[in-house]
Amino acid sequence: FSMQARNYSTISPSLGAGSLNVMVTAGMWAFVILCVLLLGYYRLSGVVACIALLLQVSGQLLALSVPQITLTLPGIAGVILSIGMGVDANVIISERISEEIKGGKTPQQAIVVGFKNAFSSVFDGNITVMIVSIILMLLGSGSMLSFAYSLLTGVLLNFLAGVTASRLMMRSLVKYDLLARPALYQSLSRRFVL
Repeated sequence: FSMQARNYSTISPSLGAGSLNVMVTAGMWAFVILCVLLLGYYRLSGVVACIALLLQVSGQLLALSVPQITLTLPGIAGVILSIGMGVDANVIISERISEEIKGGKTPQQAIVVGFKNAFSSVFDGNITVMIVSIILMLLGSGSMLSFAYSLLTGVLLNFLAGVTASRLMMRSLVKYDLLARPALYQSLSRRFVL
């Protein structure tokens, strides 16, 4: 038996560049739509969430470019997954703050208690993903390393931006009388959500 190639195709580098441009454009539009939804539903907490997500994404892209890690399709999936976890953390925190305000607490009290109550949920989810990422980095190879590294950096930055920076921003904003109104920290009624 002899092997014969019956069909082959060549992909030019310009196809990869075109795909990259499409992915960047789609990512920017998705981020804008996500921020509009967060702003519309969570008001001032949504503003803080958008800033925290922007910090997370910027830090993650920087963390990927410094060691010159090749960003493969699984690596892009890791970036997207970690952004989703960042959104999840911000939604959990915003909902906890909103629940505390509905329970009669002032915004200052609600922010302290809301972050305290939300931390265990955010920590559990992120620490689990962090452990899996480290195992994948130790035992994986090839494109799996790109996925594990991008996911690990995203989760670490989620702790820094989504939890720590968000808490500092919220505590700073609530000190101003204009921004200390309870309505600014309450989420809209669930009937408006699609």
